[in-house]
Amino acid sequence: MKMMKGLLILLCTAYIAGCSASSAPAPASAPVKENGPQQVKVEAVGKHSMGDPREQIAEVHASTQVEVRVESGGALVKLLKKSGEMVQTGEVIAKLESRNALIMKEKAKLALKSAELSLSTTKESVDDSRLQLTNAIRKLEEALKQQIRDGASETEIEENQRELQAFLTKREALDRQKAVSIKEAEVETSKLELEQAEQTWNDGQIVSPANGILTDIKLAEGTNIQAGSILGVVQMTGTVKIKAHLTESAVKLVGSKKRLTFRDSSGNGAARTAKVDHLSDVPDAATRLYALELEAANTDHSLKPLSRVHLQLTTAAEETVVAVPSLSIVREGRAAFVFVLNGSKAEKREVQLGRVKGPYQEVISGIKTEEQLVVSGQHNIKAGEVVKVVQQ
Repeated sequence: MKMMKGLLILLCTAYIAGCSASSAPAPASAPVKENGPQQVKVEAVGKHSMGDPREQIAEVHASTQVEVRVESGGALVKLLKKSGEMVQTGEVIAKLESRNALIMKEKAKLALKSAELSLSTTKESVDDSRLQLTNAIRKLEEALKQQIRDGASETEIEENQRELQAFLTKREALDRQKAVSIKEAEVETSKLELEQAEQTWNDGQIVSPANGILTDIKLAEGTNIQAGSILGVVQMTGTVKIKAHLTESAVKLVGSKKRLTFRDSSGNGAARTAKVDHLSDVPDAATRLYALELEAANTDHSLKPLSRVHLQLTTAAEETVVAVPSLSIVREGRAAFVFVLNGSKAEKREVQLGRVKGPYQEVISGIKTEEQLVVSGQHNIKAGEVVKVVQQ
């Protein structure tokens, strides 16, 4: 019995020992090291569009503007044209009524008639005096001839000669008189005054001084207008100025361009071009913006003063730049790097980055087109490491 218990204990001890041995972990096998260089994928660096040309809102201005000045005061009885309408030189814009202007015109007419009458009277008087003197001179000349034939005394002849000389002197003095010239000048002055009165009044019509768009009319019908007042402004829009104010970065985009493209305010009209007239070298002291002024033809008058246009500072070609996949960029702190293939080695390049468009980011400096850019595996390699290129 004791032998049976001993045998049982021995068997249990052997079983427990076997279980302990089988549950112990097997020693770990050593990691397998990959043989050969790191595998990477590459693609040629190319250019990609970063978006549409960059734009700036600009404002249209007339190249020249002329004030519509009222020469004669009066009551504004009718406005024939409104602000924003096209007008032609000499076209009637408005009509006035003025009793004073009519009186001034009539006074100028009467003054001219008076001057003409005075001239006529003066001419008649001078002509009559000259005729009388001429007749007297002729009679004395005949009398002297007769005295000589008749053998008159020297005293009688000398007396007639003195009288003849006196009449000749009077006629010469009459011819030297400026009475007629003075009266003629008065007539010319009266004519000018009448012409001025007629032009000033112009039958109460206010006409356009130029071809263009009528703007800035602020007076209503029935308003009394003083002489010299400004009724409105005619903006000559055959050629227009396009003005904008640019930031320093926008100035760099314009650069030395001689012409820029623009579209109407909707941004959907046909593209047109304007000549760059002026780009300020220094900013405005208050706004810190640079003044840009362009000139554009506007023969169809579609560009209205104070309307706005979309001015393109860049072209589509300028927006197509060197760019790389954003995922190919390795960032270390604030610096950015890419790897390019240089023979069989991966060369590490620091790059300056710009705009992002879709999966691509602009590279301002650091790489060139057609270089072989590492786009896969770049995070597992070091600068100058030999790599193996595999197909994309």
